[in-house]
Amino acid sequence: MMNTDKIRSSRSGTDADGIMAALRRARGRAERLALATGTCLVVEEEGKPVRVPPRPDLAMGVREEEPGWK
Repeated sequence: MMNTDKIRSSRSGTDADGIMAALRRARGRAERLALATGTCLVVEEEGKPVRVPPRPDLAMGVREEEPGWK
């Protein structure tokens, strides 16, 4: 899992919030793509890459969070 404390300590609160929002949107797009193509996501757990299936609840709910200009 990502260490958000490190990001927040090195940036202002507004920057860190924007960064985390962008990472959540990217994760959602990756979830949707993996779901659509029948593939897994690769995440880091204890320093090692691990394949995990996409979570449909995240994949479907993210589209509404994306900015309208996309």
